[in-house]
Parts: sequence; C-alpha cells; structure tokens
Amino acid sequence: MQIAPILAALKRSKTGAVLVVLQVALTLAITSNILSIVQARVALVMRSTGVDTENVFALGFRLDAGAITRASRDADLAAVRAVPGVVDAVAANSYPLRGTGWVDGVSLAPGVKSIQEQNASAAFYAMDEHAIPALGLALVEGSNFNGNDSLEGNFNAGPMPNVAILSEALARHLFPGASALGKVLYVSSDASRPVTVVGVVKALQTPMAAGTIDPAISDYSVMVPIHGGGSLGLYLVRVQSGRMDITMGKVRQALSAVEPARSFGKLKPFADVRDAAYRKDRSLAIALSVVCLVLVLVTVLGIVGLTSFWVSRRKRQIGVRRALGATGGAIARYFLLENALLCTFGVLLGVVVAEALNAWLATHYGVSHLPAWQLLASMVIVLLIGQLAAATPAWRASRLPPTEALRAV
Repeated sequence: MQIAPILAALKRSKTGAVLVVLQVALTLAITSNILSIVQARVALVMRSTGVDTENVFALGFRLDAGAITRASRDADLAAVRAVPGVVDAVAANSYPLRGTGWVDGVSLAPGVKSIQEQNASAAFYAMDEHAIPALGLALVEGSNFNGNDSLEGNFNAGPMPNVAILSEALARHLFPGASALGKVLYVSSDASRPVTVVGVVKALQTPMAAGTIDPAISDYSVMVPIHGGGSLGLYLVRVQSGRMDITMGKVRQALSAVEPARSFGKLKPFADVRDAAYRKDRSLAIALSVVCLVLVLVTVLGIVGLTSFWVSRRKRQIGVRRALGATGGAIARYFLLENALLCTFGVLLGVVVAEALNAWLATHYGVSHLPAWQLLASMVIVLLIGQLAAATPAWRASRLPPTEALRAV
C-alpha cells in the first residue's frame, strides 16, 4: 500500500535516490570480491603442512673442510637425539614452505621423460625412516621405511631407492579410487627404475606451497630414503612440547662437540618458517578487510545522512500523517520500506557489477570465481546493514511530535 507514494516521493528526490543505489551497488560489488579474496587467502594460510609446526626446527650448516659421510652424519644425528627434550631428528634436503627443493616428474610407466607424458610433478624429500617421527607426520596407510631402504646418492639424480612414501593428495591423484600401497611409479631422473609405494602420509606440503592453492604445486610430495653428500647439511629436529627455546641451543652445542669445524645457519623454528611464508598473504587479507570495513562504513554514513535529510525535509508530511492518526511505527516503517527499496535496487545492480568485476579480476589476476553462496551472503549482509543504517533516522522520525512537525516550513 505504501510503495506507490514512496516511489512518487523518490521521483522528487532523484539525485539522492540514485546516489544511494549506486553506493549500495558498488559496496556489494567490491566487498563481495574482497571477501572472496580474503577467504581464499585465509584458507591458504590455514592449510595443514602435515608437520608438527610448534615443535620442529631446522638447522643448516656447512663443513669448513671435507664432506659429509655416512659415519659423520650418523654421529651427528646420534648426538642430536641424545639431547634432552629431542623427540627425533632426520637429515633432509628441504622442508615444507622453504621455497626451494627437489622437484621431479612422476609417471606410472617406465622411461617417461617428457613433461607432457608425466602423470604428475612432485616435490621430493630425501629423508629416511626418522622423517615421520621427526616431523610429526601422520601415516594413514602402509608402513614407514626401514633401515635397509636407505642409500647414499644424489638428489635429483639416479639411482633411486626401491621404495617411496607419498602424500595423500598425490596418492589420490595417481591412483584415484584405489589404494596406492604396492603400486609402482617411476621418477624422471631415473626413469627406468621402479619405485614401490610403501606408505601414505595424511599431509606433507611442498617447499613451494606458499602463495598457491593449486594442490599440484602445494601438496604433491614424495619421500624417498636417500642420503646426500657434499659439505652442506640440513637437519630437522622435533622437540618435546614447550622445550623449543632451550633445546635448540643444546642441539647446536652437541653438533659443535661432534665436529667444531662447521658454520651454522640460522636456527629456524618451523612456526617462524610458516609465519614468514604466509606474511604477505596475511598482510593482504588484513589490508583488504580494512578496505572492506571502510567502504561499508562510508555506505552506512551515506544512508544515515540521506535518510536524516529526508526526514528533516518531510517534517510537515510526517505531522499531517500523525494528525490523521498514523502511529509512530507506521512512520518508521515508511522510511525503512523506502530505504529497503533503494537498497534492493542497489543490490540487484551490484550483483551485475560484482560478476563483471570478478570476471575481470579472474582474467587479469587469476582470482577464483565468486561462489554463488558468497554472493548471496553478501547481498543479505548489505541489505541488513542498509536497514540498520536507516533504523535510527526512521526511529527519530517516529518520535517527532505532530505539533512540531506541523510548524516546520
């Protein structure tokens, strides 16, 4: 019953009505895309690495002379594991989120070298049977390596070991709907040698996982029991909960006691590695959230200001209606319905703009498609915010005494 007079009133205030519609439309278009980007970044940061984040640290070093041998490595790790508070330690070539590592092609047929013919590209971790307890990985299928599986070799070059442990993401990709255990795969760097899958871990992110949501880059991992030589070494150590700060220094002292002629890199708690890897993503999410809040605040202030202006301009109309028996609730509902109509027009226009903006962002910046549920949720939120913004001016209008309204010019 009130829509016709409302539309008639809006025709006399076209400029204000158009501004509200455009403001609501832009708010919906921008905030819905911002929230989609923020949600994607939050999901990226919150992904499990598979590692016991709070209790693992990395320690790299360089021998001042000579090269690492099996005997020297065994002596180092025995000394580390003897340190009070250490759960386990393992020699490795890299670790999740490090940024660099050994990447190789994986195939289900021998002799495949071409990237186009490979079944997957995966990150390879050269670690023995101590990797699972040292990193706190969850073995969901099969068994761990045993001491006889390890061999001395070179990363990214043959010979490959006979066995491997896969991340669950890679296992599902290579063997969809079937168990990976006992299956054979081939690695491009030693393409004729069969490697049998003996285990699957729940998660083990790659060194390149930060900054991508593509599981082929972030979650396809293979562990193979290879020990490399050279003068550079890397040990991953897991400690008892709450003993990180005390134990890290003691581990370094224990290694220095075994071989003083070495230079250590920075001790890196894995929690710090993870924080550093996702610092840009967190900063982006925070910055975009602030922009979103500011935009919503500006829209709220615009609706409040315009509704208040309309109330002041229509005091005589309000007084006449009150004198004719209209209740305060009826006056409030009038202004809320008027605002709801404008916000609805703005939301409908905003949906079109949001989809167009999302398509442009997807084309130029690789932003994922805006989910329908997210767009619908943004529509509902914008409508609710619009009504809440108009509630106070509408309430003031409903409290306006008829005599004061009739005296307004």
